[in-house]
Order: sequence, then structure tokens, then C-alpha cells
Amino acid sequence: MVEGLVIEGNRGQYHVETADGIIICTLRGKLRKQFEYPVSQNWHHNVQRMKIKARDPLSVGDHVRVLPTNAGNGVIEEIIKSSSHSFTREDSKKGNVRSVAGLDQVVVVFATRDPAPHLRLLDRFLVVAEAQELATVICINKVDLGVDDWLAARLDVYRKLGYAVALTSADSGAGLGELRGLLAGHISAFLGSSGVGKSTLLNALQPGLSERVSEISASTHKGRHTTTGTRLVPLGGAAGGYIADTAGIRALALGGVAAGRLAWCFREFRPYLDQCSLGYCHHTSEPGCAIRAAVALGRLDRERYESYQRLYQDGGDAVGKSWFDAVSSEDHRLDKLAYTPGV
Repeated sequence: MVEGLVIEGNRGQYHVETADGIIICTLRGKLRKQFEYPVSQNWHHNVQRMKIKARDPLSVGDHVRVLPTNAGNGVIEEIIKSSSHSFTREDSKKGNVRSVAGLDQVVVVFATRDPAPHLRLLDRFLVVAEAQELATVICINKVDLGVDDWLAARLDVYRKLGYAVALTSADSGAGLGELRGLLAGHISAFLGSSGVGKSTLLNALQPGLSERVSEISASTHKGRHTTTGTRLVPLGGAAGGYIADTAGIRALALGGVAAGRLAWCFREFRPYLDQCSLGYCHHTSEPGCAIRAAVALGRLDRERYESYQRLYQDGGDAVGKSWFDAVSSEDHRLDKLAYTPGV
């Protein structure tokens, strides 16, 4: 058997990168089975019940052992290492869940226009990343179409908070060198709504991917989803690294990842968290709130605080809150995305 890294998965087929090249694999049936045994002192007791898992217990980014069967094909016999972090995209219509394991960075992609950038959605992404202590790159694509003054001003706010901001154009090549440097040595997930140019950007970064490129509907200014699976794209260069490209998204699930610490996930709030008069302060309407006072004095950005309020009102600080409606001012619909630790 040979060891390798799962770099692509779609509809039960997995592409595994090994020292001998890419092997297209299926998953051994026993890995989908879950056995239940009766409580017994007998070491030779029989299986009481067997369940077949609804979804493959495998994520893109996992390390596996493969039994080659014929030229370029094989069977995954063992999952050696499953990462403690993964992003999971759920397809509610098909019941599929596609995961990317081993992530240490997310790249949140927005376009300067077509579709217009919605920074409240960016704040939701940042909360998920902060909750899991993942690095984040804010990528603004289509800069060849121009960057409005209001957007440039808002990006300066995020730069001052310590977030990396890359201004790119897949068409002109602007900013691609800077973005490659930010990706080197990381397993990075590209996230963003349809039409922002994720697949086009991947093609520009790594020629030869043969990705189908979406076009913007002139009537709705909404992109059509073109990526149907999940893949890790190996990056060239000495530093290496991988890019995870996932299908377009429609809603952002915070789940329980920020439970009880939503304010902490806004990194600029942290110096003020122990200065509130009330120990149970939720930083919304309580008297003596240090965060509200800092906003009033201009020490904290008001729009970021309004994002916090919106998330809090939607239940982002509560355990067990599942899905948030990421609805923009133009009522754009987005796909379902969840961040799942330990998958």
C-alpha cells in the first residue's frame, strides 16, 4: 500500500496525491460501517448491530493509505490522519457534505462589483475564523473594474486590525504575486459567494486547472455555481502549500463555534472585555459597557460594532444556534457553509 493526501473528492471518488502520482480512489466499504457490540465479558462476542454511515468519514486534506488496483486507480483502505479542523459545505438537496481538513488559513474573496461586496458577510467569515484561530486573507478581486472610495476606506479598517488584504485581478494579473506569497506554506480555503471570481482566480494563480469559469447574469448580477466538488490544488514553488476550492455558498453557519465568546471573535474588542461594569455584559445595551463607550469615543469602528450587534441579535453568542441568513442589501441568496471542528 502507498500513503497519500486526499486532494479532491466528488460523488464518492477521491483523488489521492502520492509519491508516485495521483491515484483515483474509492473508499473501502468497511470504513463506512459502524459496528455496535453487546456489553459482554466474552472477548469473542458477536456484532449486535451494524450501521452504514450516511456520509463518507473522509475529508479532502486527510492522509490515507491506498491499495493500488490498476493503472491510476485504487482503494482507500485506511484513514491515517484526520485533521482537527475542517470546513464543511452541506448540500441540503442531495444530502452531501464535502469537507476540507487540515486548514490553517481562509481566503475570503469579494469582488469590487458584479456582485457588489457585502462586508457584513465578511465579518461573519472573520468570526468563524477567529473562533478557530485561523489566519485570514481578505481578497478583493476584479480591481481592474475600479475600487470605490468607500471600499478602500473600509479595507483600511481591516488592515489596521491586522488582517492581510490582497487586491487582485484575475484578468490583468494585478496582485497575484502578493496573493501567492500569502498562500505559500498554507492549506487555504477559498470562500466567497458566486460570481466573485474564485475559479478564475485559481486559474490565474495556477494555470492548467481547466476550471469552468462562471459568467455573471446581466439580468440578476448573480453568478452561476461552477465548482461542484471540493479539491486541494498543490501550489508550485519551494514553499509549497495547497488551495482548497469549494462550491459557492449561500448561508454562513456559526453553529456553536463562537458560543459564549462572540465579542472575543471581534479581535479589536478584546482589550475592553474585562473593563465593563457588569460581569455579564453582552455589549448591546448594558450600562457601563466599555465597548459601547469605546465606540462612542471613536476608538472602535462603528460599522464593525453594528455587525457584532446584528450577529448577537441573530443568536451568534448562543450555544446550538445553527444557520444564519446571510442576506445582503440586495437580498442576495448564498449557499450553506459550516465550520466544523474535529471532523
